[in-house]
Amino acid sequence: MMQLYDEKIFKKYADAFEALAEYDRTGKLQRLNYKQRIDITIDSKLLRKLKEYCTANGLKLSQFIESQMRFALGS
Repeated sequence: MMQLYDEKIFKKYADAFEALAEYDRTGKLQRLNYKQRIDITIDSKLLRKLKEYCTANGLKLSQFIESQMRFALGS
């Protein structure tokens, strides 16, 4: 029997295939990469310095934190 899809490709792009299936069901295409909001507690002086740094360098606070997390995780 002929196979209509490659299992490896399906597993690799499972999120995209799920989004397309959701589009078939609802007629709306969902975003593939969602960001998630988190709540953290941080020292107020450190936060102030971090906000000043981001403002001076034209960065969004979340972008800076994400980049540092990726660097720390080696991604």
